[in-house]
Amino acid sequence: MRVLLVGAGGYFGRELSRGLDKDFDLLLGHRKADPAEARSVQLDITCLDTVVAAFRGVDAVVHLAIAPGHEGDYEDDAFNQLRFDVNVKGTWNVVEAARRSGVRRLVYTSSLMVVWDYPPSEWVAGDAAPRPGGTYALTKRLGEAICEHYTRAHGLSTVCLRIPKPIALDDPHWKQHPIRPQWLAFPDLVQAYRLALTAPDIGFEIVTVVGESSRRRWDLTKAERVLGYRPTIRLEDLGYRLGDEREPFEAPD
Repeated sequence: MRVLLVGAGGYFGRELSRGLDKDFDLLLGHRKADPAEARSVQLDITCLDTVVAAFRGVDAVVHLAIAPGHEGDYEDDAFNQLRFDVNVKGTWNVVEAARRSGVRRLVYTSSLMVVWDYPPSEWVAGDAAPRPGGTYALTKRLGEAICEHYTRAHGLSTVCLRIPKPIALDDPHWKQHPIRPQWLAFPDLVQAYRLALTAPDIGFEIVTVVGESSRRRWDLTKAERVLGYRPTIRLEDLGYRLGDEREPFEAPD
């Protein structure tokens, strides 16, 4: 299966491409193509023509791209304008290009922040109704809605993965700082994407994927039923210290 990773140049994309490389024929979509990488494809998701051109001959697409520069709940007028351009308009371009190109499976990277405003005492279903926490979460929710519309109207096969922050097990930073209990290790995230690309009989599905922990409150029943996903790594058993799920975190340099 030929799979295009949209947004492959970021930290997340690099880790995911390494994890999926042995199972799929990957193309790596970048805003600026890397001439040293034969699989690199130029792709600016704010420009529909470049997206359509990059999708030719592709069987499946993993959409990872987000507005660059800040994580999570950062709020700023100028940056929020960029968020809407990239996260919403860009997602429309990706899904429209998938329709035009006959892509068989689309995996859209949503966020656990789409359901961030459920209070910490509540158990959260794997496809819970949206309660976005902030502008970033709102743009990711709008991306889900775009995917659902195109799936219903045009017969795409789409999985929206609501994910938390993934961490690399070889990064020493997170052994020295508290992590949030919903976070997961990259090997489990790679598992989720591999399954989302290959699971049969998918129309449109929203699926929450988190790591396992003693304080998990995000239901993984749907992830197991639809994808066959089961987390294999419990970070607290590897020496990571769980903080509060909404605790501000210090990102590595």
